[in-house]
Amino acid sequence: MIEALQADPNLNKAETSALKELSAKARQKQFKKGEFIFKAGDKSDNFCLVENGKVILSKESPSGKSFTYLVATRGITLNGITCFKSGPRLFSARVVEDSSIITIPCHEFRFWVENNPPVAMGILGTMGELLDGAYTRIIDLIDESVETRILNVLSMLSTRIGSELPLTNSDLAEMVGTSRESAARVISRLQDSGIVSKGRGSITVLNKEQLDETASSPFFII
Repeated sequence: MIEALQADPNLNKAETSALKELSAKARQKQFKKGEFIFKAGDKSDNFCLVENGKVILSKESPSGKSFTYLVATRGITLNGITCFKSGPRLFSARVVEDSSIITIPCHEFRFWVENNPPVAMGILGTMGELLDGAYTRIIDLIDESVETRILNVLSMLSTRIGSELPLTNSDLAEMVGTSRESAARVISRLQDSGIVSKGRGSITVLNKEQLDETASSPFFII
């Protein structure tokens, strides 16, 4: 559990002894593929972090269309910003492969953060990045082509979780606001260029340098 907490770039700023203290307040919960950890509108009562598995954070529009905001794997927080604000969850968290989730009551987590200033400063920095990222995504969706948006999200995800991305064409399409067919065409062109390769349920970045050079900007990170 401590190793999973250390995979978070902000929690990793804490001393090991402090993380042991935090882990004592934590619980591990198991979820099966297709289950929801929480839904948009639910009460924000727990800090949640992926220990193992794969979770998609998404938002459903009034028309019923689902927009994917983040594919979360080991060490990634699930909508953790809600622990620091009054109000319900902003997104839904759906498990897409059997997953183990670390949960900590929000009031316990906030108290722990207050007593670990390096972590608190890291979280403040992340919140600033979220705000910048939100503006970037708005600009992306208005001004950029589908291919550029896909390049941007692949660049961001590969920087954050590595070259092996647990994404289907549908996942990618939802993240950038396009159709699965359009996403598939772009991925096919990127394969032909040697930038990525496509497997069953995954995309592998083969040429990270070329990908980053081709991308126009960072993409929205939750």
